[in-house]
Amino acid sequence: MEEYYGRYTNTLDAKGRINMPAKFRETAEKAGNGEHIFILTQGTERYVAMFPLSEWRRKMREIERKVPDGKQRRILTRRLNYFASHQKVDKQGRINIPAHLIEYAGLDKEVVVMGTGKKIEIWNPRTLEEYLRSNEEQYQGISNVLDF
Repeated sequence: MEEYYGRYTNTLDAKGRINMPAKFRETAEKAGNGEHIFILTQGTERYVAMFPLSEWRRKMREIERKVPDGKQRRILTRRLNYFASHQKVDKQGRINIPAHLIEYAGLDKEVVVMGTGKKIEIWNPRTLEEYLRSNEEQYQGISNVLDF
């Protein structure tokens, strides 16, 4: 099972691509044709969420199990899939971020690529710093429970 940890500062090129951190490429499962395939979509806090294809499929099955109401399930899956984009890591280790996701997350030249377990998040550094700062008090309360 793929798991991603750590953060890396990266550059978004003029064509909307970033270099995948080498550690993440090493971790990523390859599809049958030997390619690394990810699904990119809107994250919940103005970042780009990037799921390995196998994890995306698992999430879709999880939604079917956990959201029993058909209408709610359709609302959720349509929203997630409307913004989703199927992307492959190219031979140079780059992955394309579609323009609509760049705009949503407010990405500029510098980005932070962060592993959060089973997914990768791509943030505007200023947005991430603001998010971390605004949630510091909550983090302290939660982390005390876990003795971090």
